[in-house]
Amino acid sequence: MELKHIEERLRHWKRLHSDLMTVYGDMNTLTGAMTDSKLMSPVFAIWEAYTAAVSELIGDEAEWLQWYELECDMGKRPKSVVLSNCELEVKTLRHLAKIIAD
Repeated sequence: MELKHIEERLRHWKRLHSDLMTVYGDMNTLTGAMTDSKLMSPVFAIWEAYTAAVSELIGDEAEWLQWYELECDMGKRPKSVVLSNCELEVKTLRHLAKIIAD
């Protein structure tokens, strides 16, 4: 898949994550529900399945999307990775797309 198509799908994925976290924050404020509560765990299970589906669609065989979400906090905590020919600090979705396309 071309880099621009990967990045486009990643932008949509990140936008939905932002929406999910907004709703989760509201639910947590109203009910105190945590991510592993009976109320929220099915929602986060669907998110994990969606992330896996997007990963498969864009050819992310190394689970970079999960890494970017959990380890990099969707870009808020950039981390470096070593590619075959260089080291890249992953700050943006374009960087993430490059890693997946590489």
